[in-house]
Amino acid sequence: MSDLQLLYQVQELDLQIEARRRALQEIEAALGESGELTGARAQVNRLQELLHDQQRQLRDLEWDVEELSRRAKEDEQRLYSGAIRNPKELEGLRRELEQRQERRRLLEDRELQLMAEIEGTQAELRQAESELARVQSTVDAKHRELRAHQAEVTEQLATLSTERARLASTIAAANLAQYEQLRRTKRGLAISKIERSTCQGCRIALPMGLVQRVRAGRDFIFCPSCGRILYA
Repeated sequence: MSDLQLLYQVQELDLQIEARRRALQEIEAALGESGELTGARAQVNRLQELLHDQQRQLRDLEWDVEELSRRAKEDEQRLYSGAIRNPKELEGLRRELEQRQERRRLLEDRELQLMAEIEGTQAELRQAESELARVQSTVDAKHRELRAHQAEVTEQLATLSTERARLASTIAAANLAQYEQLRRTKRGLAISKIERSTCQGCRIALPMGLVQRVRAGRDFIFCPSCGRILYA
């Protein structure tokens, strides 16, 4: 088998190797976190933070209500104990007690409102966690498929690379170097096949005499248009 025939086989292997490498890059990209998963996780985190803030507000309110109740009780005891006889002082204490009681009622109303908000947030959070679990399950299943495909493509790449190295070792060093140099400058296609007297690399019709010389296969013949090695 001539070096040109061997180089054409090497090129076919190189194209397959490049395709497998691109496939591995695409798999690596697909194995990254999806936008859907990122969004679902962000929603859960947002609701968790909101719930934490609401629960903190409720604890603060409960403490404030407890403190107001304690102080109102003290005011009531002083008001009705008979220890204070000054009418002006009694009136001032009565107004202060009413203000505390009104403040407590407002805080208790806010407590009820906040408890309803917490209940709503907890329901949203359960739904968001369920959605996150669903998305995570879908992503995990997809990743298992991708990793299986990744292993298969990696094995194919190793087999192709081994065969490529074996073939390359049987080709004259100068011819192989010329092929490699052309491959770098011709976008991975150093050898162009002739079909119907046309160079498949640049789609230019070739003179019949040139085609006959290529078919003779004695020397490397280059396309006068694109400069690739011609193969028939």
